[in-house]
Amino acid sequence: MSARFQINYCTSLGMVENNDYWVKPVPLDRVACLNITNTEIFSLASGKIKFKEVDICSYKHSSKSVSVWRGCVSNWLRETKNRQAAEDKLHQLVLSRPKFAGLNMSDMHLMGVVNVTPDSFSDGGQFLDTEKAIKHAKILVREGASIIDVGGESTRPGASKINPLEEQKRVIPVIRELSKKDKLISVDTRNPEVMRKALSNGAKIINDISGFRNNESIQVIIEAFKNKVNPYIVIMHMQGEPGTMQVSPSYNFTPIDIYTYLEERINFLIFRGIPKQYIAIDVGFGFGKTVSDNLSLIDWMPLFHGLGVPIIVGVSRKSTIAKIDNNAPVDKRIGGSIALTLKSIDAGVQIVRSHDIQETRQAIRLWQAY
Repeated sequence: MSARFQINYCTSLGMVENNDYWVKPVPLDRVACLNITNTEIFSLASGKIKFKEVDICSYKHSSKSVSVWRGCVSNWLRETKNRQAAEDKLHQLVLSRPKFAGLNMSDMHLMGVVNVTPDSFSDGGQFLDTEKAIKHAKILVREGASIIDVGGESTRPGASKINPLEEQKRVIPVIRELSKKDKLISVDTRNPEVMRKALSNGAKIINDISGFRNNESIQVIIEAFKNKVNPYIVIMHMQGEPGTMQVSPSYNFTPIDIYTYLEERINFLIFRGIPKQYIAIDVGFGFGKTVSDNLSLIDWMPLFHGLGVPIIVGVSRKSTIAKIDNNAPVDKRIGGSIALTLKSIDAGVQIVRSHDIQETRQAIRLWQAY
């Protein structure tokens, strides 16, 4: 179990700034925005979600406590001990994100899932046949998917790693055919051999659940840049490996632990020569996390804008929904998937990964219409 941290709200900013601190914007709903006058309002990543207050957060391992000061941005900048550091953090939160694989990051996009596997938790075996996978991908695009994420290895809890040659056999024909049709393709893989083959067959995005911990995978990306292929990459957080990740996952304070991990990975990949504008992150909902961990990540999602890159979230049909709602089977989790998605969109995420594009797109349109 993850350690349970007590959250203490402080009246003084100095009580928090005595330690390393993180900044979590407090998103405003649209009605609140209309009613606010004479107050400076900021946009998360220059998108549609606004904020005027921030939570300044620090935490101590020894006391298992999180200290939070909440106040207006103007008060934060006025009272901080280090104005320049505060302005730098604010800049990362509001900075417009460059286009990611040609997609405008001031808008929200859907990533459709195509599992070319016999054993994925949500749709294992339905699209193992190449023609069925291609047909399904085209349907997802018609329903509103901007990206098709093609995966050939199940990474459900307890899954075993497969041979990269088998993975290539599953995904490459699908990627090749869809790329010919000018579809924007992401390959969901942790194998460098599959990454290389997918890029040479038209994939534009590498979505690595292992966060590019494999140096060979990093080398594939570096080589691609040298060859002017310029792939976009998604760094995901996962504690452990799929086979063991749900065996007693443990964190100090989940959101900040994962933020720190992703920050380190971004900085390392930039050091290795990968431009920041080609990087997005995924907090890894469900990958080595308890129900409590997953819900805290959704609640603290605005924090991750401080990394200065687009945020992808994948909550679709995850087991957390079943654990909260009477062990609902996979095909009865759309309501929970949409609820978590809408909460994430209110936090300003730019890309939502989903199995159910039509239903998710419809929910988002109605959510944004009022």
